[in-house]
Amino acid sequence: MEAKGLYRLLDANLNRACEGLRLLEDVARFVLDDAALTEKIRTARHELRDAAKELPSGLLATRDVPRDFGAAYMEAPHVKTSAFVTANARRVQEAARVLEETARYLAPAAAETFKRTRFLAYEIEKGLLQRFHLTEKVEILNKFRLYVIVGTSHTGSRPVLEVAREAIRGGAGIIQLREKQLPARGFLELALLLRKVASEAGVPLIINDRVDIAAASGADGVHLGQEDLPVSAARRILGEAAIIGVSTHSVAEAVAAEQDGADYIGVGPVFPPATKPGLEPKGLSLLTAVIEAVHLPVVAIGGIRPENLPSVLGTGVNRVAVVSAVAGAPDVAGNTALMLRILEGLN
Repeated sequence: MEAKGLYRLLDANLNRACEGLRLLEDVARFVLDDAALTEKIRTARHELRDAAKELPSGLLATRDVPRDFGAAYMEAPHVKTSAFVTANARRVQEAARVLEETARYLAPAAAETFKRTRFLAYEIEKGLLQRFHLTEKVEILNKFRLYVIVGTSHTGSRPVLEVAREAIRGGAGIIQLREKQLPARGFLELALLLRKVASEAGVPLIINDRVDIAAASGADGVHLGQEDLPVSAARRILGEAAIIGVSTHSVAEAVAAEQDGADYIGVGPVFPPATKPGLEPKGLSLLTAVIEAVHLPVVAIGGIRPENLPSVLGTGVNRVAVVSAVAGAPDVAGNTALMLRILEGLN
């Protein structure tokens, strides 16, 4: 009975590892067009197949799918491609570990190959995710139109998570968490909760100002002001895949942010902002000047509402960030959807 159970265990985990490697190989080949990664995964798959020859014969005979209650297990759907890459890389790693430990008992000659497969799977996961995160960043920056900023000072005493969920439901392309008053621990706790909400919806989360909170919470990036860390320093901490934006108030600041490695430029305030009374608006002319001076996505911010949004779009800028117009609105999802329709030319 024990031998049969171990044989079934070997058979199941060999199948898991092979299936996972095949999926990762095809992603590297057909999705990423990465010849080097494809060859690395293909080699690992062939080594695994050769190591399987060292296992006891008769594994197939013990396979009993109809009686395997594990066949009914269901997994949650993945919200983006990198999520199923991670899931399959982990499947290979876990299966290889089981194969390695069991082989030390039943087929010692194969154990080291299974160990090598496990460590290769760690490298493969890292290589694939680096490529995917960079690709996803480009897709996010090309696609988003409405950038919604939330925080305890902006949501009218409503829970930040609730407001963020409604903004996402209305179509927000990016959520930023801005917290000027919370202590670091409270900021991080809120960021971790919001990260989960945003991640489940497949929406990027950006942290305002605090590179440390962005790193600790696993956020998708950070938005920096002129007095914050320079982009180059934030990049060293967060990595190339992080989305890093910079607030700018002049053409010179926008050009400097691009040269420092920013991914997008925030420009404003365009109109008098409700969240920062007394701040002098820069007007629409600055938007026109900045989009002519830089080659990055330009995001207009400051006092933008449905009624003045068409004039912003008239400058050629097609991305806006909003605070009170959405986070402070009685109908968060409705206002988000309305502004998105205007941005997409549907109103």
